[in-house]
Amino acid sequence: MKKIFLFLLLAFWQLPAAASSVNRDIVLAAENYLNSITGLTGNFSQLANGKTERGEFSMLRPGRVRLDYKTLPVQLISNGRDLFFYDRSLDQITTVPLTSTPAGILVRQNINLRTSDIEVSHTSETANEFRVRMNIKNQSGVGNIELVFGKNPTALKSWIVNDATGTRTEVTFQNMRVRTDFPRHFFELQRMRTTGASGDSFYD
Repeated sequence: MKKIFLFLLLAFWQLPAAASSVNRDIVLAAENYLNSITGLTGNFSQLANGKTERGEFSMLRPGRVRLDYKTLPVQLISNGRDLFFYDRSLDQITTVPLTSTPAGILVRQNINLRTSDIEVSHTSETANEFRVRMNIKNQSGVGNIELVFGKNPTALKSWIVNDATGTRTEVTFQNMRVRTDFPRHFFELQRMRTTGASGDSFYD
């Protein structure tokens, strides 16, 4: 399970195949929807390796994300700069740059899926949904992320992270609603132990 969380945090990317299929209209629909969102809150379920975990999801653009797991002593939270993985059972935090995570794409100030450092490698659609698979340009890696949107109205349904070993982690959202009135410190952690390259430290 820890491997899954670390992968979600680091979110390595796989360069697209040359024969990938991309529909510009689908890309624009995804981009326009993501840029229209300021804040959201709701529930999520995470499926990986046959196990399902559940919790609450909150997002406020630019830069802030929070996932509170109900079934695990775990919290993921971004203050706009870094993403923190907080293990309450160990009172320990692992930190990675927000820009290296799937959530980092969703909460950018301006989301550009056509000309920025994000490269769409594949799109598809059915009568009820459309999908956009993407990676970061010029970065070799071992995975990709796919965003799934519902139609009529357009809404984010899930994101799917695939790694090179075949591990698939799908986070599906339910009961999503618009919200921007989060408490002032909602996307901040309190004083905890932090792990990094230089060892443990503490902060307020």
